Amino acid sequence: MIEKYSILYLDDEEQNLVSFQALFRRKYNVFTTTSAHEAVDILNKHAIHVIFSDQKMPDVSGVEFFETILPDFPQAVRILLTGYAEIEAVIDAINKGQVYRYVPKPWDANDLEVCVENAIEKYLREQELLRKSRELDQSNSAMEQLVFNAGKELRSPAEQILLLTQQLKAHSGDETAIALLSKIDLEALRMKTFSEQIAQFLQNSKADLTIAEVNLNDLVKEVIESIPQERNESLWTIATELNLNGSFTSDAARIRTVLQNIVNNAVKYSDESKGQNSIQINVVQNSEKAVFRIADQGVGIVPDQLHQLFTMQFTSSHASGKGISLFVTKSVVDKMQGKISATSTPGQGTLITFEIPNTR
Repeated sequence: MIEKYSILYLDDEEQNLVSFQALFRRKYNVFTTTSAHEAVDILNKHAIHVIFSDQKMPDVSGVEFFETILPDFPQAVRILLTGYAEIEAVIDAINKGQVYRYVPKPWDANDLEVCVENAIEKYLREQELLRKSRELDQSNSAMEQLVFNAGKELRSPAEQILLLTQQLKAHSGDETAIALLSKIDLEALRMKTFSEQIAQFLQNSKADLTIAEVNLNDLVKEVIESIPQERNESLWTIATELNLNGSFTSDAARIRTVLQNIVNNAVKYSDESKGQNSIQINVVQNSEKAVFRIADQGVGIVPDQLHQLFTMQFTSSHASGKGISLFVTKSVVDKMQGKISATSTPGQGTLITFEIPNTR
């Protein structure tokens, strides 16, 4: 608990320093100086909570002083002392030095006392907010680690279940048993996919963008080839149309994640009542951006669910459980400062469009 707060007063007029010291020395630790250089030295040696600076000084203005110290001492509350006519200095102080308020000179002792009390209250509020922010960061970090570990723990048994069910099906002649094992396969695959999506989300939220030239033609081919073999290929076909103009620079891994998630969803929600579902991938890229359009002829999404498509709350009426792949997809697009949207007609299919800026 701090018993006395510390105030620094910078002014080239000695008499003002003496008056300020006399006014506040009993209640606060008061440091006074006529030199901006010495003021910085005081700041380096002592925890200062409130800083006063006169605007008009021989070597440096109050605005310049505050602008200089702001990066190293951002938590101290800054107050500018200035004449009534110096409105431009006040505006500069707010914009450049992030000054809490200004006090007209010559200052009134009562007004100045209220000003200091308000500044201390502001300091305490901001310290409390910082403390809560740190606690929240620590809590989020612990939660992220917990979720990451849970996802990791899910993936290994899911892979083992898939391996074992495949072996059991290969050695079983019982059609009922094979059908049941296939259902287990689907649930294990869903568990494995969920664990991978958790890893995608955490990786995207923590890692910086990796910017490099991207070959979109190769990337689209890789995504198509990566579709899990468990998907029933008799239900869908994929066609591509790429219009690529010039070079494109972005984060290839993140674009691949977005495209994979959307295409896998299109495959997953193919309409079994149709003979075959066509999935069309269209990419238009120029010097400004790349626009991806993925249209399918799947089961579609009812209007009441469409607004939740990119949220954690989305639940398809055509599948059990909740998927987070499109929530992850939107988080990745947002990280790249892109845009994503969707339109859909039940029974006819869904169109998802996303665009990524060309980071040149």
